[in-house]
Amino acid sequence: MNLQPRYWLAVGALVGSLGLISGCAGDPPDPRIDFAERVNKDLASAYQPSHNETAGWGAIWQLDQQSVEVEWLAPATHERSPLIIYLPGLGESASGGMEWRKAWAQAGYAVLSVQGQAYDPSIFASTQALDGNFRGLASSHYSAAALRDRLSTLQKVLAEVRARAAKGDAQLAAIDWNQVVVAGFDLGAQTAAALAGAQEPGATSGVAIQPKAVLLLSPYVEAGARPEAFAQVSVPVLSMTGQEDEDPFNWVSSYRQRQVLGESVTAAGSVQLELNKATHKTLSGTELFNRPSKKADKGSEPSGDASKGRGHKRGAKSAGGFHGPIAGEPAPDPKQVAAIQAIGVAFLDSRVKHNPAATEWLQKGAPGWLGGAGRLK
Repeated sequence: MNLQPRYWLAVGALVGSLGLISGCAGDPPDPRIDFAERVNKDLASAYQPSHNETAGWGAIWQLDQQSVEVEWLAPATHERSPLIIYLPGLGESASGGMEWRKAWAQAGYAVLSVQGQAYDPSIFASTQALDGNFRGLASSHYSAAALRDRLSTLQKVLAEVRARAAKGDAQLAAIDWNQVVVAGFDLGAQTAAALAGAQEPGATSGVAIQPKAVLLLSPYVEAGARPEAFAQVSVPVLSMTGQEDEDPFNWVSSYRQRQVLGESVTAAGSVQLELNKATHKTLSGTELFNRPSKKADKGSEPSGDASKGRGHKRGAKSAGGFHGPIAGEPAPDPKQVAAIQAIGVAFLDSRVKHNPAATEWLQKGAPGWLGGAGRLK
């Protein structure tokens, strides 16, 4: 097993989109610095994947009069790479999941994040959100019709990717279409599971890919879902949830409901990670810390808080946390963040690249390394 020092997980790279900012006179200490150092320390004793410098871009594509945000992050070498299709959660932009996407790209995977305009942060300006009706908002976006819409959108995006590659885009031309993984958080996990075959008998995704593995963060399981639907998945699945994984839309009643997916998948090589302290926001990998307020900001309202709408109801404060502070949200636990990253990369390297060191660590090293942070099943 390669146990070289994890020099490439330096503080700045680890926090990714969080970015470490220079302190100005009078600013409070930035807690992200200490947090990143603690995560880095935990990762140093975990599985050590390869390291690649990365390059990426973001864009909005107009596809059949539909706006779709896409973000690309991949090894800068332009060598042939497996593709991870990442699908963010409800109310997130395509920049969601940056903590995980950066780790995957550094480990040698090309990562394409896709989010349609109908599911991005603009939902918090909708009438339902402003009225505090977050359950109603979730109900419409998790529906079968909305799922079909997202699958159709993804098919158009992938067709556009192939077309651009054929026209000479060197980055997109480096995709290894025989090594595709689908990954998703929250709403995106619902879409990812459907791409892997977790649908009603006879239903198909309509997306022309055959994933080699599936990675689900806070998997979506509707109330009364039949385990047989998830048993149809024939590729390895890594499902990650935990006891603090509370749905900010108050839509999934319990993390135990999310566990049904991992417990029902029978495909060889599948793993379920149950974390003890990872919140829904931690599992998102998005803006785990907000920049500390300056002294002059004291008493001001946080920007982008969707909870300021009319008729505030349960769930409104939490829902606003996708793009702003969450009232009462605990600080992320470093070991939980390290666990999501380390086990996710080891799973990918084991199931996609067939790396024996990754497989050995998952089977023998990871349970002890997790300690009291969680359990692998």
